[in-house]
Amino acid sequence: MRLRKTVFVVSVIIGIINLSAPAWAFNKNQSYDFFLELDQAEISSDLQTNSFGSSAAQDVQTYDDMFSLYQPYLENISAYEPIYFLVGVDPSESRFQFSFKYRFLNPRFSVVKRYHWIQGFHLAYTQTSFWDLKSRSQPFKDTSYKPELFFLTPNLLKKDFGFGKIFFQTGYQHESNGREAEFSRSTNYLYFKPLFIFFNKKNKFGLQIAPKIWAYVGNDDDTNPDLMDYRGYFDLEIKAGMAKNFVIKSHFRSAKKGSSIRLDLTYPLNNLFENIDLYFQIQYVNALAESLINYKERTRAVRLGFSIVR
Repeated sequence: MRLRKTVFVVSVIIGIINLSAPAWAFNKNQSYDFFLELDQAEISSDLQTNSFGSSAAQDVQTYDDMFSLYQPYLENISAYEPIYFLVGVDPSESRFQFSFKYRFLNPRFSVVKRYHWIQGFHLAYTQTSFWDLKSRSQPFKDTSYKPELFFLTPNLLKKDFGFGKIFFQTGYQHESNGREAEFSRSTNYLYFKPLFIFFNKKNKFGLQIAPKIWAYVGNDDDTNPDLMDYRGYFDLEIKAGMAKNFVIKSHFRSAKKGSSIRLDLTYPLNNLFENIDLYFQIQYVNALAESLINYKERTRAVRLGFSIVR
């Protein structure tokens, strides 16, 4: 009796394996990158039900391969604002930032194939920290947390002129320093930002001009009622350079209490050291309201460091 049960269970298992095999029995020489070239909706479903013990799972070589195998939505995440770590010539003025965006609707979705423009909806998050590396305890002076919802259009130029593209971005951003009582600072923006991009395919030289205007919505009138007098309502961003060489970017703001400017110059270190994928970065700042906590003060700083997104 026990032998019959064992034979029955083994038969069922073999039957299930024979039915499931076509869904996951890929060539052993295929890497996980191959999966990204196929229909992700079908593949992710197959992986969820058949990943354990499958040949696809056995093909992974590193932890990152295994991690990515279970994260089919990672393709919707990408860099947003620059990511860098900079130490001030005056170490008390050091600064670092990381940023990412998440695309809500993947281009593979049937609704996106029908209505291409809706893939422009994004969620973004940027965090900028100001670090006093000069003091003994090396405290963070302030940090700005900036979650954001925005929409970015596709290229609005109907004809391919070979060098120019126009995009429009609009969104809502919250910014706060995450502190309480008298140290709390927060505000919200509704903004509009056209992007004019000129690119020479032959020499890879690009120029981007992106004026940004915004309105304050729900500004904290208790702790930073006059923030707009120092931040203003307008920022002009200009970026120019070669794809694999120097790139310079400038931000210019004008406000009631004065003007502000920030310059960033980056250079790919891979041009000098074959095995380094980083940019060397120099930043110059002469700005009001660089941080929220001391928004009435003017920051003058020169910073040096590295970036992975510029």
